[in-house]
Amino acid sequence: MNTFQRAGRAGRGTDPAAVVLVAGEDQLDQYVMTHPAELFEGDPEDAIVDPANEHLLDPHVASAARENWLSPEDEAYFPRFAERVRTLEERGVLERRETDYGTRWTYAGDGSPQHEMSLRSIDDREVRLLDPSGDTVASMEFSDALRDAHPGAIYHHQGQRYEVVDLDLANDVADLQPTYADHYTRVLTDKDVEVRENREERAPFAREDVPVRFADVTLTEQVTGYERRNAERGETEATMTLDLPEQTLETRALYYTVPSDVEAELRAAGDLPGAIHAAEHAMISMFPTELLCDRGDVGGLSTPVHPHTGRPTIFIYDGYPGGVGLARAGFDSVADLAERTLAMLESCDCADGCPACVQSPQCGNANDPLDKGLAIELLAALT
Repeated sequence: MNTFQRAGRAGRGTDPAAVVLVAGEDQLDQYVMTHPAELFEGDPEDAIVDPANEHLLDPHVASAARENWLSPEDEAYFPRFAERVRTLEERGVLERRETDYGTRWTYAGDGSPQHEMSLRSIDDREVRLLDPSGDTVASMEFSDALRDAHPGAIYHHQGQRYEVVDLDLANDVADLQPTYADHYTRVLTDKDVEVRENREERAPFAREDVPVRFADVTLTEQVTGYERRNAERGETEATMTLDLPEQTLETRALYYTVPSDVEAELRAAGDLPGAIHAAEHAMISMFPTELLCDRGDVGGLSTPVHPHTGRPTIFIYDGYPGGVGLARAGFDSVADLAERTLAMLESCDCADGCPACVQSPQCGNANDPLDKGLAIELLAALT
């Protein structure tokens, strides 16, 4: 959808126009280069939205109550209306009134919730990035700032390269200094996923003994350091430690375990962790072929033994509080996603894995370990 929308801009006038698509090195671009029919003949991506997510719903209910009193009949317009009104009333956001026309709710505050609500972010906490003069260069969600605006991070904005010299979380500001440094930075993280409740289960793969589950999960993540990498060669020049707060995200995820016989084969080959890690990266990179999203909108975790399952497990989770429907849609189409991921891996002609197949710019483990060949074996066994 993005490609044709941009092409439409070029062809907007009356003169003939040519559109040239220059592929990047990432999985999505390279997949399109080797499967052009997916671009020219495939279906557009599904646009996903979850209006019942309370992180999105509650500010809208409050804004509606500020515009006009709410009544029980408004459940026709808002999902989970009675539950969310009751919660907002308990929080003091809404005020209940009994009138001649029945129960009504009005906004209890003095301000305007519409103006306090971000149209760009689901997170209500933002960090401002300040240049040496004190002007705001940009702003980031708090969780993004911990990854991209930590002390020592290299930040690019409108052709200027900055280094973050300080991150003041008490005031939610980061101080930037222009730099000519010829390196870039990537964070290192520790991550854990706790399954709170399984919502659904199905067996979509060719192997019916491999169920896929959709669940409420809690993600705990902490940025522990970062790497400075040479801009030309991509090699690590130094590894630095950081002391930043732990972040918790309650969201939704799909997950599945590796069957015992396939696990035995991967262990015999010597790299079970590399196999599941590479498969996790590759599946996440293919999400935008099915859904209208960026790979950064979803995250993943692969572990040789997860305490909830007791088995090698791959998680793919929605990157937003409460989930916005991405993991749900991935759960519904996971078999197609796995087949498309396998086709992408098999069409990449690298030997051991590269940015066009299994490496991820978001990996908190410095893309280690990764085993492209065993990831192909794993996905082939499932599909």
